[in-house]
Amino acid sequence: MAASIDSAGDTRPAGVMKTVNLAPAKWIWLPSQRTLANTFVLFRRSFTAGAKILSARGGITADSRYLLTVNGRRVQWGPAPSDPRWLDVDGVDILPYLREGENVIGVEALYYGLGDGTSPMGKPGVICNIRVEYGGGGGEDIVSDGTWLSYLDRARGRGHYKRWYLRSLQEEFDAGLHPYGWNEPGFEPGPAWMPAMVIDHPADKPIASGPYNEYQTDSCVDAGVSALVEREIPPMREIEVPARGLVDSFHVEWRRDPNDWFEYRMPGSFEIAGKDAARETAEGGWELHGAAGSRAAVATFDFDEQVVGWPYFTIDAPAGTVVEVITQESHDPSSGLWLDRHWYRWSRFICREGRNRFENFEYESLRWIQLHVRNAGGPVRISGVGVRRRIFDWPNEARIKCGDKDIQQVIDAALNTLSNSAQETCVDGMGRERQQYSGDVGHQLHAVRYAYGETGMPARFLRTYSQGLTLDGYFMDCWPAYDRLARLPQRQVQATRWGPLVDHGVGFNFDCWNHYMETGDLDAVREAYPRLLRFAGYLETIRGDDGLLKVEDIGIPAVWMDHDGFRMQRHKRCSFNLYTAAMLKHALGPLCRAFGDDRKAEEHEARGEELERLAVKTFWDASGGIFVDNLPWLDDDGGLRCHDRTLAMSILFDQCPEGDTEGAVAR
Repeated sequence: MAASIDSAGDTRPAGVMKTVNLAPAKWIWLPSQRTLANTFVLFRRSFTAGAKILSARGGITADSRYLLTVNGRRVQWGPAPSDPRWLDVDGVDILPYLREGENVIGVEALYYGLGDGTSPMGKPGVICNIRVEYGGGGGEDIVSDGTWLSYLDRARGRGHYKRWYLRSLQEEFDAGLHPYGWNEPGFEPGPAWMPAMVIDHPADKPIASGPYNEYQTDSCVDAGVSALVEREIPPMREIEVPARGLVDSFHVEWRRDPNDWFEYRMPGSFEIAGKDAARETAEGGWELHGAAGSRAAVATFDFDEQVVGWPYFTIDAPAGTVVEVITQESHDPSSGLWLDRHWYRWSRFICREGRNRFENFEYESLRWIQLHVRNAGGPVRISGVGVRRRIFDWPNEARIKCGDKDIQQVIDAALNTLSNSAQETCVDGMGRERQQYSGDVGHQLHAVRYAYGETGMPARFLRTYSQGLTLDGYFMDCWPAYDRLARLPQRQVQATRWGPLVDHGVGFNFDCWNHYMETGDLDAVREAYPRLLRFAGYLETIRGDDGLLKVEDIGIPAVWMDHDGFRMQRHKRCSFNLYTAAMLKHALGPLCRAFGDDRKAEEHEARGEELERLAVKTFWDASGGIFVDNLPWLDDDGGLRCHDRTLAMSILFDQCPEGDTEGAVAR
């Protein structure tokens, strides 16, 4: 396997990624010199189809997110979270949405501009290339260029603050400012619509390496390294799921400006002021009362199970009525009625006169929706509450059945959790972080492969996660996401204890080996393999004078292993060294052999044997027949400490001298 070292120091296998060139399409954006965070831009391209259309396929991507429509109908939302140096291009088929005569392709693009759990950094831009073929021969290319019209959608809260550290978009939409019908035939663009600005950048490169000035971070990735990459997994399925019904309703009396709460969480901003703010109507909706002045009406709805998707609802209300949509994954009604308690999980919609159907642009993870309605100078009616659920297009449905009803409920809940967290990336905290860790989500990959027969998503995980290798050789353990990228400078000035987690990099070696063992697909590991070797080289740099890997004073990275089980950081040293020894012997070494590199296999397996021997020498208590995490410091600590992870590892990987596992099992 050929590997090359680029100018940024990244070891990248040659010819592994399926690159894409969307020429003659151009990168386009709003004519501008800077773009504020959370800016939405609408792009419109009309064309006339005068003959029978046989096919209409192509590719599209954007930084940061896009919603593609054709003739006003939703087609797809993307792209999947990916390294901005190797941005995914989504395949698209718009044939079902086209008709003879005038057609309009619409792209609603969001530029985060701020770090997000699904987007570490980037620059604004959209690129699209669709080939339309007609019956009888001939066709045309619908490509993004200067003929497309662009519009700054001031209905959205451009320049808005972040929701929180790992959620960029605090969504706000004012229906009175939105150009409804903009993506449908017959719409007449006014003077606010301008020809799109063409960005002078190759159509096979991500816009993050382009010349547009990213004024907030002044970043620009190396164009010599980067490429557009073909999406490896199918598009997400979207299913409309109606709410089960109204759970409760109540009034809120605001003692301060509501923004004092939503923006700042000022105490004493409001109080609950009575129940029954909504009554069901004969049409199957709900009428809300008491939503004017300092009083708001609140209606809470739930679903049969937790889902991930885009909340929507319909409201008939006077112009200027404000609705905060609050979502939650878990809720105990006996603990209180108000759902907006943490992580600022709200979006705001401002009504135009009459009927409004609102749908979030950004997806959420939820089981409860709460509509907080205020500033209504007349009757308010709510209907059509639901979620456009996004779910991976599994090749097989998982069917796991047992005779015990309670156990079956747990199994069904576990499968639903997997569908919610394993989508385009496998993430931890879908409602809060949406980040792709190895140590926190690597176990999901087993279930994805075995329960659903899906191997493409885990293969994509191996590619995208491995791309988070730093120049020093350790992995940013939740890549591609903002968290660890932001931690690098913070660690330099002791502003956080969270550095890139080295033990997650160890776990990633097992992720790669397990994928190969369970699928036989060595190509899925090919891009990650040289990065694993680099990481093993990094581990050699953090050995102490005693030959064991250090867990303290290692600079920017950190060794985590567990939140609470280890009383002191130094107590992790035994567990971390046993874990790394197991990785070298049982994951990386065998992978080297699979790639035909026996010399490296022997080298890494020997290092694993050495670490294991040194761990036994330092931490093995022969009298008790167990590894003791604080054996060198017993006198200082006032008693021995044994962590479950240390003991379990010593059994799983046969690390107890002479196979003596009795003490570990008993402990």
